[in-house]
Amino acid sequence: MIQLSHIGEELISRILYESKEARDSVCDNMYSPDTEIDVQAEVKLENCGMLSFDGTHKIDVAILNPNSLECFPMEAKLGFNRLGKNEFEKRFLKRCETSHNYARVKGSMIAILERNLPTDCVGKELFINHKNTPYIVSVNWALICRAKVLDKWNASGRPGVSSKCKIISFESL
Repeated sequence: MIQLSHIGEELISRILYESKEARDSVCDNMYSPDTEIDVQAEVKLENCGMLSFDGTHKIDVAILNPNSLECFPMEAKLGFNRLGKNEFEKRFLKRCETSHNYARVKGSMIAILERNLPTDCVGKELFINHKNTPYIVSVNWALICRAKVLDKWNASGRPGVSSKCKIISFESL
């Protein structure tokens, strides 16, 4: 059986590409109406100084603005298990470290978007490359979860993500 977590990134990117209303609900009218944006799923991060990211460090869904060369990143957590506040924080908000003899960043994509980066990356911009063009990754980002998970967070406490993170229910898209 196909799970939403298997196709969610592509589905979200398609919804956001086709619906200005959905895009605006995610990134708060970040782009002017005449901007020809692009939306991509599974976008790999470029190196952060001398540190590289591994193949799993991809932005789930990225809204790309070719005018400002800015990337608005989104992380999708579309399952229901292991997403309680404490488990979420333990799994996804732990500060990133280095691995491979200080050559790679080790940590979750959410920690990266929260800028919980290794010392060598602190204060540096993050970039992606799309069609041979570098885009700066915005410090503002969105976390997309199922409404049922958000209901539990509202009842028992939300994970400690920063104010740079906008939390949105998948169902609201």
